[in-house]
Amino acid sequence: MLDFRRLEAFCKVYELRSFSRAGADLFLSQPTISAHVLALEKELGVRLLDRMGRQVLPTPAGEVLYRRASEAFASLAAAEAEIGQLRDEVSGDLVVGGSTIPAHHVLPEVIAGFVRTYPAVRVHLRVGDTADIVQRVTDGELMLGLVGAMEPHPDLVFEPLVDDELVVVAAPEMAGGRRHVQVEELAQWPWIMREAGSGTRRTFAEALATAGMDVRRLPVALVVDSTQAVVQYVRAGLGVSATSRLAVAESITRGELVELQLDDCRPARQFHSVRHARRHQFPAAAAFAAYLGEHTRHLRNGKAPANAESAAKTRNKDKA
Repeated sequence: MLDFRRLEAFCKVYELRSFSRAGADLFLSQPTISAHVLALEKELGVRLLDRMGRQVLPTPAGEVLYRRASEAFASLAAAEAEIGQLRDEVSGDLVVGGSTIPAHHVLPEVIAGFVRTYPAVRVHLRVGDTADIVQRVTDGELMLGLVGAMEPHPDLVFEPLVDDELVVVAAPEMAGGRRHVQVEELAQWPWIMREAGSGTRRTFAEALATAGMDVRRLPVALVVDSTQAVVQYVRAGLGVSATSRLAVAESITRGELVELQLDDCRPARQFHSVRHARRHQFPAAAAFAAYLGEHTRHLRNGKAPANAESAAKTRNKDKA
C-alpha cells in the first residue's frame, strides 16, 4: 500500500508545480519532498513528474496517481466529517431492550418523548425476559436494557431507576371473596407462572423464600412467557399469579381482577438499566440513558415527567 505521507508530498508538488513551495506548504524540507516523490516513483516503477529546470510537469502516470490520490483524500475528509457528526450529534440507529413489564409500562412514554426530542434517532426496541435482555447487552446486541432484576456480571453496569411492586391477582370468582391471605395459603390455588428467565418470577420466589415459603410448593397450572398472557389467563379463571402492579392496575380498578393482599409478605423490586461497561456510549445512547434517568426520576418523585425532555438535554450536554 502506498505511503500516505509520500502521496501527500506528491499531490502538493503536482498542485504547486514546485518542490520548494510544496515543502514550505507542508513544513518539510525540499530534500524530504524530493525523497518522498522518488520513493513513490521507485515503488511504482514509473516516472511521475518531469523536472524541467524550475518547471515541474506531471507525466501521464502522474496524472492518474494524482486523480486517484485526490479521490482517496476526499473520501478520508468525508469520513472524518461523518465521524465528527457521530461524535457530536444525537442521530442514527439506537437498539435498546426491555423485559416485558418495563417494555410495556415504562418505555412507551420514554421512547415517545425521546424521539420527539431527538427526531434524527431511530429507536429499535427488543423485548424479552430479563435473562434474555441481559444476555443481549452482554453480547453487544443492545446499547442499553431496562430489566426487572439484576444479574451480576463483571462486564455489566446496573443502575436502579424506579421501584415496582408485585401483587397477587385472581379472577373474582376464583378469589371467592378473599382480599387478604397469608403466604402459606397461596398453595390452595393453581398458579400461572412466568418462565424461568423472568425477573418477575425470580423476585416473587425470593420474596416468598424470605417469608419462609418455597415457591416450588405452589401448584403450577400454566407457564407463559409474557405478562399479557398472565393477565389473560388469570382473567379466564385458570389460576392466580403474581405480577407487577403496573400491569394489572386498570384491570383491578375495572373489577376484572382482584388483588389478594399478602399480610406477611410484600414482594417489591427495582427496575434497573443495564449497559456493557466496556462498550462506548455514542451520543444517541448517552442521550437516551439521560432521558430515561430523568423520566424515572420524576416517577420516583411522584411527578409527571413533563420537563424530562429539556432536563435530559441539559444533563447530556453537561456530560459531553
